[in-house]
Amino acid sequence: MDFHNSNQYPDGNPGGNQYGYRYRPPVRVPGSNFATAAMVLGIISILTAFMMTVYFPFIFGSLAIVFAILSKGGAAKLLSLARAGITCAVIGLAANLVIIGGALSIIFTHPETLLESARVYDEMYEQIYGSSSEELLGESMEDLIEELVERMK
Repeated sequence: MDFHNSNQYPDGNPGGNQYGYRYRPPVRVPGSNFATAAMVLGIISILTAFMMTVYFPFIFGSLAIVFAILSKGGAAKLLSLARAGITCAVIGLAANLVIIGGALSIIFTHPETLLESARVYDEMYEQIYGSSSEELLGESMEDLIEELVERMK
């Protein structure tokens, strides 16, 4: 073995590839982790809005907006992932508000639907637990909802 060989690389270049330069890993853009988190949380806010949950779209959507703003840092404009996160968060929040508004309008314009759901609740409670909801609450859910409907009129 020749230890005095000045050329330690078999192909003559230190990078090890045929073009003569070393591989450089991609540069991380500051705030890209926050931007990715914003996009993921925005998508989750849309999904939870269409799963008919009430609180989760507000939580995930607001966190997505906060993370998107934090991803900007000192830059002049937002990253594309952060803009996508804000867009998804706004869509999720708007869908959640529309769904909640529609449910409330149905409840207030058709109180018989609310009464029917109270009857079903009483029946299911008795089937599952073996005792009536009247024993637990002092009144059945149907009676409580009837009082509520009378107050609304």
